[in-house]
This record gives sequence, C-alpha cells and structure tokens, in this order.
Amino acid sequence: LTVSCSPADERQKPHALTTMDAAALRQALANAQNPDATTRNSAEEQLKQSFSNDAANHLFLLSHELQDETAPNVQTRSLAGLTLKNFMTSKDHAQAVKLANDWMALNPEVRNKIKTNACQALSSLQRDVQLASAQVISKIATIELPKTGPDGRSQWEELMPLLLASVVQPEASPQGLAKKQASLHTIGYICEEIATLETDCLASKSNEILTAVVAGMRNEEQDLAVKLAATKALSNALEFANKNFEVDAERNYIMQVICEACTCSSDDIKEHAYQCLCRIAELYYDKLIPYIQKLLELTIMAITTQQDNVARQAIAFWSAVCDAEFEMLNSDEEGDCKKFIMGATPYLLPDLLKTMKCQEDGQDEDSYNKSTEAAACLAAIASTICDEVLPHVVPWVQQNISSPDWHCKEAAVMAFGCIMDGPSPEELKQYVGGIMDTLIAYLVDPEDLVKNSSAWAIMRITEFAPEAIGLHMAPLCEKLMQVMPQSEPQTANHLVWAIHHAANFIRASHDSHILPRNQLSPILGKLVECLVTQADRSDATEANLRANAYEALNVVVSTADEEAIRTFVAPTLLPMFGERLNATFAMPCLNADDLNLRNEWQSFFCGALQTCINLMPPEHLVAVDPASGMTTADKFMHLFLQVFSSQNTTAAQEALLAVGSVCHVLPQAAFDRYMPTFSGMLVALISTSGEPGLCMLALTTTSDVARTLEGEMIKYSDAIVEVILNVLARPDVDAQIAQVHDYIKPSAYSCIGDIAMAIGAGMEKYLQYWLAALQQGCETAKRLKEELAGKDGYDEDKRNYLNALCEGIFDGYVGVVQGLKAAGITQPGATDAFLQPVAVQGGCLMLVEVISSDEDKTESVLRTAVGLVGDLAETYGDKIKPMLTAKPCQDLVLQAKASGMEPDTAEIGHWAATRLGI
Repeated sequence: LTVSCSPADERQKPHALTTMDAAALRQALANAQNPDATTRNSAEEQLKQSFSNDAANHLFLLSHELQDETAPNVQTRSLAGLTLKNFMTSKDHAQAVKLANDWMALNPEVRNKIKTNACQALSSLQRDVQLASAQVISKIATIELPKTGPDGRSQWEELMPLLLASVVQPEASPQGLAKKQASLHTIGYICEEIATLETDCLASKSNEILTAVVAGMRNEEQDLAVKLAATKALSNALEFANKNFEVDAERNYIMQVICEACTCSSDDIKEHAYQCLCRIAELYYDKLIPYIQKLLELTIMAITTQQDNVARQAIAFWSAVCDAEFEMLNSDEEGDCKKFIMGATPYLLPDLLKTMKCQEDGQDEDSYNKSTEAAACLAAIASTICDEVLPHVVPWVQQNISSPDWHCKEAAVMAFGCIMDGPSPEELKQYVGGIMDTLIAYLVDPEDLVKNSSAWAIMRITEFAPEAIGLHMAPLCEKLMQVMPQSEPQTANHLVWAIHHAANFIRASHDSHILPRNQLSPILGKLVECLVTQADRSDATEANLRANAYEALNVVVSTADEEAIRTFVAPTLLPMFGERLNATFAMPCLNADDLNLRNEWQSFFCGALQTCINLMPPEHLVAVDPASGMTTADKFMHLFLQVFSSQNTTAAQEALLAVGSVCHVLPQAAFDRYMPTFSGMLVALISTSGEPGLCMLALTTTSDVARTLEGEMIKYSDAIVEVILNVLARPDVDAQIAQVHDYIKPSAYSCIGDIAMAIGAGMEKYLQYWLAALQQGCETAKRLKEELAGKDGYDEDKRNYLNALCEGIFDGYVGVVQGLKAAGITQPGATDAFLQPVAVQGGCLMLVEVISSDEDKTESVLRTAVGLVGDLAETYGDKIKPMLTAKPCQDLVLQAKASGMEPDTAEIGHWAATRLGI
C-alpha cells in the first residue's frame, strides 16, 4: 500500500531509494517500542529514513495504520498517530512554521487522504487511537483552518461540520458513540490550539460549536465519558463564546449546564466543570453578577465536601476572580471592579483556612493539593483586598499558631506568610513582632513542613514588610545564620532569600553608592562567610540554593561601608574570589556535568567579583603587586579573558558585567591598556547574535568602553563598527521577538550613538554607513507602527519591540549629533555633515512624525525623542527651523511638558521648548 505522488512530488523523490510499505512500517512501529535498545534504535532509524526517502508516502502510511481496525496491535496505531502529529508541530516556533509549510507543500490529494484516514480513526473503539487521531486532526486543523483558498473558504472547510454532526447526530452504534466522544475531544483540542493564534477562523462556527458541546454536557446525556469530553471541550471553546455571553438567555443556559455539571456524580466531570468556571472568571468576569451568589454556595460546598481534585478547582475559581480584580484595581479600570472578593471574604475565608489544615503526610513545597491551593488563594485574596484581609486571618493565626497539632501550627504559619503581600507594612507592623519569635523558634521544629513554612514566612516578611522588623534586622539575620547550617536545602534557601531581602532593604534605604555604617555593618563578614558556606554545601544544587546564596551575597556585599571595603572587601573578598575563579580553569571536565559545574562556578565568581570591583576606589585597582608586577585590575582582566575563551554564555555574560565594572572604576588610560586584546573579544561577542542576551550585553559593554575611552576609542573602532553594521543588516536578528525579549538591534543603534559621541571627528569614515543603518531602522519602526495600527494588529511583543527600537534609534541620532557638535569645535562646519535627507527628512524627523501621534509610546521614548529635537534646534537653528517647528516636533515637545510627566521628562521638555521658541 503506497500513495501516488504528484509530478512535483516525483521530482523530489529519490528513485534510487526504496520506500517502506504498510507491513514494514507496522513492524518498524512495533520495534520502536521494543525494550531492547538495539532493536528500538534500528527501528527509529528505519522510520527516519522512510520519511526522508518519501515524506508523502510515509505520512500516508502512518495515517493508514492509525485508522486500520484490523491492525493486531493498538500500540502501533496510537504510535503512528503520535508520530504523524509530531511531523506537523514543534515547541520551537521557527521549526513549527517550517513543518506547517512542509505540510501545505504536500500534494492536496495526499493531504486529503491523510485527513480522511485520521477522521475515520475517530470511530475506533480503542481510546488511545481516538485520542491520537484527535490530536492529529487538531494539528492539521491548526495549520489549515486559518488558511483560505481562492474561493475564500478554509482549506478544511468541511471539518467542523463533520465533527459537529458526529456530536449532534451520532450513529446509533458503539462506533457512533466512540466517534461522538472523540469528536468532542477533537473540538476541544482545536479550540485550544486556535485560541493561541491571531485568527478568527472559528468565529462563524462558534455558535454551532457551543451548541454541540453544551448538548453533550446536559443532564440528559447518560454516557459519562461523552459528558466528560464535552466538559473538557467547553473549557477550551469558551474563548469563542463572547457573542453568546452577551445574550442573557444563552449565557444563562451555559451557566446552568456548567453548574449542573458541578454537582454530577463523576468527580472528573465536576473538576472540569469548575475549570470552565475558572475560564469564565478570566474571560467574562463582568458577566458574573447574576450568578456569583450561587457560585459562592457551590464552591464552598465543593471545598468542604468534595474530593481533592474537585475542591482544588473550586478554590481556583476564586483565585481567578482575584486575578481579574487585582488587574482592575491596579490599572485605570478600577471602576469596572465588582468587588466580588470583598463580598465573599467573610464566607469563603473560614473554609479556606480550615482547608489549609488538610496537609498530606510527607507534604513538601512540590505537593499539590487542596491545602496548597487554599494557601495560594489566600495570598491572592490578600493582594486584592489588602488591609481588609487582616481581621479575617490574624485572629485565626494567633489561635492556631501555638497548637500542639502540627497541621494547625503549619497552617497558621503559612497563612501569616500568605497575607504579607497586600496589606500595608504599617498595618502589619503591629502583628509581626509578636509572631516573629515564634517563627524563628519553629525553624528547628521536629516537623519538616513546619520548619520550611516558617522559613518561607520569614522570607515573605523581609520581602514585603521589612519596615515591620525595623532595627531588629541584624539580630534576625544572626538568628537565621545560626539555624541555616542544620537546615534542609529548601529551608536554607528561604533563609538565604530572607537575608537577601533584608540586605536589599538596607541598600534601598540609602541613595549613596557607598553606604554609611548601617545595621549590617557589624555582621557583614559573618553574613558573607555563612552564604559562601551555604553555596559550598554538597547538596547546594537542590532548591537552587547555590545560585540564590551568591545572589544574596552580592546584595550583602553592596551594603559595605567604607571601613568594610577597606578592611574586608578589598583585602579578603577580592583575592578570595579571584583565587576561586582561577582554580576553576584547572577543574577536570570529563563529561557535560563537569563542564556545567565549572561554568556555574565561573558565573558565580565573576558576579561576586563584579560586585566587589564596583565598590573599589580606582587607586586599589591600579595598585601594583611587587611580586608579580601586575596591578589588581591586570589580574582580574586576565581571568575574565580566560572566561570568555570557555565559550559559555552565562559565564561570559557575568564576565562582561565584571569587565564593565573595571571599565567604570578605572580612569581612561588605565583601561586602554587592555583594549588590544579585549576589543577583539568584543567583536567576537557582538557576533554571537544567536545568543541574544550575550550579544546585547556585549553591545552595552562596548558603549561603556566608548564612554570611558572617549577619543582613544578610534584606535579600536573599525572592527567593532563593522560587526555592529553586519548585525544590523541581518534580517534574522530580532526575528523572534515573541520568543526572545533580549533585543539586539535597539542596543546596536544606541551603541552607534555612544561610539559617535566618543570619537567625534573620527566618525567621518563611518557616517554614511551609520546614517543608512539608522534610516533603515526608522523604516522598520514605521512599518511596525502601521502594523500595530491595522485592524486587530495590536501585539504586545511587537509593541514592546517598537518602543525599544525607537529609543535605541533616537539614542543613535543623539550620539551622532553630539559627536559632530564636538568635532565642530576644532573643525568648523563638521556638524553640516548631518544635514542630508537620509539623516533628517528621511531619517530622524520621519521617526519623530511616526511616534508623535503614538499614544502607546513609553515616556522613555518620548524623553529621548524630545532630547534629539532639542539638540537639533540647538545645533542647527535656522538651517532646519521650518522642519523643527512643524506639528510633529511641536506636539512631542508639548507632550513632554504636560502635567503628570516624570521630572526628567518635564525638564527636557521645557529645555527643548526654549530651543524651539515655543
């Protein structure tokens, strides 16, 4: 059995290779599940080769095996379906697009045969086959339904009517019942997939879909498997029910059916019915008013009487309501909030608190049950109603926290930690002091969960209400250090975070770079020693303890005062972390785990060194060691350059940040000595656009270097400018803004500005290339703005990228203008090199026009743009005054001056207005 190919398929098919037939494929699928690795690997290779030789035939054979009821092995049929599905989808976006294109490139006749086979498999009496076929159909539908043919119809227009008919008018046979159930699963999968796409391809079918799905949920439906499939499908189909929810009768009927399902005899159906209510809270919060009293009764009944899985979903409904109200209360939609949580709290919270006592034996932080769901919901309620939660929870905590029953004790501790985020520190202060000593005592409780929850609660207090601890921060940290060595990794991790938050609170309490003597000064050395010891634990990889210990260490070190820097950071910490970093280069790397461990340590040590170097006075870094003849900076730069050669992205990023600190602290001449080597490293790192975070950081570091070196940057700029222009010219850079939010091109444009400002007159040889690149960026920004302004064109990722891009481009122009202005001091007329259409009318002022009417631009973009307009007015005056006094420029300046703007924005707005004479 093979499938015929189109002439185009025949041209692509390698005739010298034999194709697999149905019997061979069946055997290969069976062998692919063999426990013997040799047999299994051989079969997998056969299947790959079959697809490579003739993709169309291979996919058809898989679909034939899926629907073949005479096949002796159900496992081969379901595997055929899952394999077929995997040829159409991928978690990687670029690969998913490729697979979709490959599918659409197949002969339509072949595609239709595969689709027919998949649909026939829905009638199978084998559940695994039903589900596999449902997944295959949903993946094909996700590709084909959004695509239309010349007649404007979907590429698979007949699919939804076929599925709906199987649900509404099933055949009176076991196969008909099976197909009804499988069709409901398929509809659910399709709705789930389509909801993630920007398409309205299901809009015309939404009413029929809801009718069919809701019909499968009614009390009249006796088959519980069908009812469950319908309930699951409704959870996904609700995304498309917006029109139905606008009609009272239709909305009432949908809510009635869901509420009836919440009291069904099947726990699985009840669980998924409550999931439907969660989706309604997310999608149609404003429509809940007529039903909220009934839903409160239903959910409380479920929380107090139903099995764990049902109770969890009933609790999750209120968490979803909290999420919706929290968003409204913290935005300009506050008036739309119905305050359901405030009204439900007196009735809901007592049962939530009781439920928190229902911990499992052996429960830990990874456990998922109704007690953990209740705790999460309590935290959400506290965030939503803030101070109003305290009178409902604190008395209960005080009543239960000293109970001899560990369930009550742990629940009280957890409840207190849950309400830290929401109420004001001033309100919390009256309760924290009385409970903190109890929490510290419980850090050595015999019950592990009590210890861990107490550590978590202390962490939450230091994070959200550190003011409540006040001057007792240092004694608290000392007590935590005493307990930490004996604590399990998870508990120790919470305590490390508590120290992190405490130090961060001290750090944020002072504006100066070097802090004065503070609460942590007397114990700074002990804190650092404790955190290093925790990171060195043999079990420090658990609970991310090692990484978090070094994060906390960096914050603690940043609180050092001048005395601590002189007596501890400089003479002890810097050499210690330098020696530790140097030792990593001798670590044996016999396998991937060894390599990962070395890279991890290098990242931590580079991060710690960066923190220490930031605190150093320049004279310390340029001090020469008599024994080696090297300065302190020499030693560390040598180590950082070695890290770059290890080709590990994370370690290289930390090393770059550390180099940036050296660059920031050292004077110009002192850093210039490293550039002959480091400039080549910068070029290599900027070239790593496949690692966006590393590339972006390399560009940022280049900007730092340019600002430090100023005119001396010209000695190294040729290669750096060339690689930046190459990055900007590549269409694949920043092509995946939905998946990757480390934007390279905005940083590259900004870097151009920093280099231009540094080298001044030296930019002459680059200027035309820079202006062309900046103009191309302006064109891209204009196109993005037009796409966002189109019908249904709003896209948050695209919006964020546009803001970043505009800010980077304006930074670039500002740097070029400022650099030319500086060059004009010694070279009269140098600034006129900017006065050309590619730079002005077709460049920066075009971008000004693009954003002047953009209501969604960030204030940072506005501030940078207005700064450029002011620079142009100050530098060129009457030469381009007609363009600068045009409406777009004036509108921007007036926006910056408007009330409500940040002081920096208003200041630059007034400055620019003065320059423009408005």
